[in-house]
Amino acid sequence: MPFLYRLSFPVLSLLMFALGLLFFGIFQPRPCYAKEIQVELIWKFKDAGWVKVQIEQGDYILIEKYPDWQLVTAFPAGSVLELTWGGWTPALKKNYNFFQSWQGQEIELKRQNENGYFAVSTPDGQKVSYRGNLKLKWENGSCKLINEVEQEDYLKGVVPIEMSNSWAGDGLEALKAQAVAARTYMVRKTATKPVITDSPDYDQAYLGRNVEGSASLAVEATRGEILVDALTYQPIDALYSAHNGGYSELAENVWSNPDPHFASQPDPFSQGIGGPADRWRFIIAADVLGQAFGLGPIAKLELDKLPSGRVKKVSMQDIYGKTQEVSGRGFVQKFYPYGQPIQAQAFLSNLFTVNRLPAEKNFFFIDLHILGTPNSLSRTVLDKNKIAEALSGPRLNRILSTNHGIRDLPAAYDVFIFNGRGWGHGVGMSQWGAYHMAQRGYTYKEILSFYYQRTHLIKHYL
Repeated sequence: MPFLYRLSFPVLSLLMFALGLLFFGIFQPRPCYAKEIQVELIWKFKDAGWVKVQIEQGDYILIEKYPDWQLVTAFPAGSVLELTWGGWTPALKKNYNFFQSWQGQEIELKRQNENGYFAVSTPDGQKVSYRGNLKLKWENGSCKLINEVEQEDYLKGVVPIEMSNSWAGDGLEALKAQAVAARTYMVRKTATKPVITDSPDYDQAYLGRNVEGSASLAVEATRGEILVDALTYQPIDALYSAHNGGYSELAENVWSNPDPHFASQPDPFSQGIGGPADRWRFIIAADVLGQAFGLGPIAKLELDKLPSGRVKKVSMQDIYGKTQEVSGRGFVQKFYPYGQPIQAQAFLSNLFTVNRLPAEKNFFFIDLHILGTPNSLSRTVLDKNKIAEALSGPRLNRILSTNHGIRDLPAAYDVFIFNGRGWGHGVGMSQWGAYHMAQRGYTYKEILSFYYQRTHLIKHYL
């Protein structure tokens, strides 16, 4: 006789109830609770050598951790902590006392109420306000600053700087799409690494309360939502860039690792929008270009391109016959403005063409067609005073800088003129394209579906 048939009805009922609880406990989603993540603050403070922390709101406690003991001190709003290291033994100053040599391993500022926040500043004027807790860890002669912050609060310090609070009017759906992409990136990254950075050069840009604003509406509206693979339901690598130049790219063409969630396809929503990110120009003398790659003045430059138009490989030969090949991304990285705003002269992506201006040609009396200007100006020859007014995009009078070897008279070497489109790697969501889609009435779910393939949008349960 089967075992279940030998059980009395009350016992059998109790057993089935227990099995039901086990089933629902294992296979059903758990409630979503706030979870903290650790963010290493390197963007503004990595090379500081001295930091000042002030409690702006709420009550905190200061925990000084030593090898065998720890000291706990009340640290209410208005309290100030200063730590200096500069390559020497660190020194600590609490409120308005004197600096004292500090032999500890870690300092923690831990909030005692939900709405506590603090500001970190440096002597050079950098100052950022953060929610949550702060850890200062002394490691290998330097100090690490780690912000422990709730996930959704972290995103409120990410979305506005990755996009803009000003987009909340006609581009709120784009901000929602950005919130989902940023949250997905965060979940995937923190699943394998205990700490994420605040740097746009490594992870996502994060500036805490300094940038909180209307974009927080998008974070709240999509709370907990992430993109997962349609088959495995694992979080995808939700990559994005500022502007794809009108053509999205495959991940394997950028990092050599195939990813089915991205397509290489025309993006009409990213064309003709984005200001300097849409069309840009970079001008550099042949001798300066060669110096960047350990070569002499460049005499010949050839581009090997992908179907999208992005440069896969750059081949250079200098006037002495020495040659070098670099990847398109490697070439761009020599001039890319990491962590900096777009300047008049900036190399923003590997979606570009190149023209060579011969050395004997007077720079200020040239056919504008060489510079890649609109057809209406292509046959116009302009003098030095008019050229800045006539050109669209980056202004030549601001580009002619001596640090790049550009001269207003015929130079000893050729000048290379790069005309490009887009800003960033071009994989995944184009932020300017998403903004344009939102302006045209597309929802954030439709934006995500356009830029990410083979995915589902789900609620993430911690």
